[in-house]
Amino acid sequence: MEITLLNKRDAKVYQVPPAASASGHKAADWKEAIWRGSVRIVAKGKDLTIKLINNGTGDLFAQCHIPNGDHEKFCERVVDSSRYWVLKVVNGSRHAFIGFGFSDRNDAFDFNVCLQDFKNTFVDRDKEVAAQITAPMKDLSLKEGEKISVNIPGVTGSRRRRLLAPPPPASGGLTGGLIAPPGPSAQAP
Repeated sequence: MEITLLNKRDAKVYQVPPAASASGHKAADWKEAIWRGSVRIVAKGKDLTIKLINNGTGDLFAQCHIPNGDHEKFCERVVDSSRYWVLKVVNGSRHAFIGFGFSDRNDAFDFNVCLQDFKNTFVDRDKEVAAQITAPMKDLSLKEGEKISVNIPGVTGSRRRRLLAPPPPASGGLTGGLIAPPGPSAQAP
């Protein structure tokens, strides 16, 4: 089942010259837009597809298929703008890089958040769950002969032993204290 995650009307495509430096592509190096139309991000399972669609006819101009939602390999941000990306478009064994962007900064923000949300929600979460399932369970039980000691702040050694020790047996006279409850061997009449 395909789910449309984003639909924006004013997207542009540019011919991209080779990157001038190892840091990445610059949108300032791009000339005029070679295409203008709509962009639609569609999810199917863990896969995303960025579809560029002609506004008038509804025909597909190009699409960027992103397996497992790992968009960094197929949709790279440019180094000099927050509104433009370089898409890797694959057709069989051939691929091409095209510049892609928006005139409106809000549309670009929505596009970027859509990619990030999909990856965080469906891809990264599943990796974390799989790692937790495959991790062996730790044995936290006490082994034979092991003891746990608890240090209570404000209680020192001899006082601690007195607090934890059973009370001494009561002497014969009345001293105004409480009478100890009957032991477990005493039965009610």
